Amino acid sequence: MASNLSTIGFTFADEESFRSAMMTCASEASVRLDCSVGHYGLWRSRTGAEVWFHLGQSDDGNTEIFGLTPFFEGQSDVALKITGPIAREGDNPFEGALTGWVSPDAANEGSYPIVFDAVDFAALNDAVWPDVRHVRLTGFAREVQAFSSDEAYYAARGAADAEHPKLASHAFIPVGLFAAAQAGEGANDNEPGDASSNADAPNGPTSSALLTGKILDHRTLTNEASGNAFVWMLVESLEATFDIIADPAVITGELTDGGTIEAAVWMFGRMLD
Repeated sequence: MASNLSTIGFTFADEESFRSAMMTCASEASVRLDCSVGHYGLWRSRTGAEVWFHLGQSDDGNTEIFGLTPFFEGQSDVALKITGPIAREGDNPFEGALTGWVSPDAANEGSYPIVFDAVDFAALNDAVWPDVRHVRLTGFAREVQAFSSDEAYYAARGAADAEHPKLASHAFIPVGLFAAAQAGEGANDNEPGDASSNADAPNGPTSSALLTGKILDHRTLTNEASGNAFVWMLVESLEATFDIIADPAVITGELTDGGTIEAAVWMFGRMLD
């Protein structure tokens, strides 16, 4: 199963290799973003892959790594009406999720709700919500099915009826939000090196989503720190265009510009304004 780090080309044989690789990246972090609880140290790849390290002071005054969040700096720019943060058990002070509405307008909240893990969460402590902000949104894929066209997608899904509805070729379902509403808490599949470094998975709505859309652009990239390949896509979905990245192992079918994908993802975002 893909993890958030394998989605940007980092794979590990064991916990020790994970720690060694991440300590090397932390030492090479070239960008600092201060926040009320410490600062983020950003390791950046030339591909656009990033690791946001959560850095704070220990009791003896030394700098400690409290966690990390992978990200990918792509091309998306999505206007959201952000309604506020989600408190989740297990998150450290540097990490958390925000809820919002895609395609906001004056008359309504927006077209549909979304939850995303904000890589710069602690830097937003003074933000006043609700507010319309522009966000770079990237889906970290757990599974991608590719089709040559909308017609091929619908043909593969078969006929829809009242008992067997099918997703439209441009759709977005905030699975983690709906699952939490139904079950009282969300599920999380964090692995070593996933968005949270805590042993306990956070409870509450998660940023998992199911989406379909048209591939506007894509390419295979190589993480220079690991030598492993991963795939970037720019995908036009329902009233928004997202960056999607994937471990090649989770992709079935052939990716083509103009083709259609269905993807199960975890959404991560960074404020652009």
